[in-house]
Amino acid sequence: MSTMAFPETLFSLPVAERIALADRLYASVPEDWQRSTDEAWLAEAERRSAEMEADPSLELSYEEFMAGIQRPKRLL
Repeated sequence: MSTMAFPETLFSLPVAERIALADRLYASVPEDWQRSTDEAWLAEAERRSAEMEADPSLELSYEEFMAGIQRPKRLL
């Protein structure tokens, strides 16, 4: 199977199977990497939360947020 066909095959799996596969892949990552990545995501979330508390005008409504997202058609 070519490297181009492999992702397309994975994307064609049912959602539950893709989630199970993602869980298995993440579980295969070394714990120290998982921990440092989780800590980095938490720090970023806390930073953004503090920014919004300091300046509420930075907050986006759900509609504004969704309007800013562009999904690649091949992933839909």
